[in-house]
Amino acid sequence: MSDIKEFVLAGVVMKRLLSGEQTAGQFCLFENNSGGNTRTPIHVHARDDETVYIIEGELTAVIGGEPRRLTAGESIFLPRSIPHQLMNMSGNPCRYILIGTPALFDRFLEEAGRERQPDEVAEPPTPEEIERLREASPRFGITLLPDRPPPK
Repeated sequence: MSDIKEFVLAGVVMKRLLSGEQTAGQFCLFENNSGGNTRTPIHVHARDDETVYIIEGELTAVIGGEPRRLTAGESIFLPRSIPHQLMNMSGNPCRYILIGTPALFDRFLEEAGRERQPDEVAEPPTPEEIERLREASPRFGITLLPDRPPPK
């Protein structure tokens, strides 16, 4: 059974490769694409962890206020309860794998994001998309925090 779907959240295209339903809830697996001008809100997961692996391009992970630049072949673990943010402000595309453990993020994405339309290019989030993200987050143990000034 193929459960591959593409979603858009915070301007990032997220292709679900494996859902929690396919892994008995153990994890969910995504291939994400950022066009080069994306940033997630600073947020904290209470019930799941994330692991990111960069396939191509670069991404900055800000964990507990500390930025870490990641390039192709590098990975990072984002543990629950630690505020984090993923940014690609390079102007260049970045492709990366995201693994959510246990599988909660895939269900969150179905509520907070939206399914990508064929040939759609992801744009910065609209006010409606931001509101949907804000409404869905608490149901999945995600707390959105106020943005701090960007790291230098």
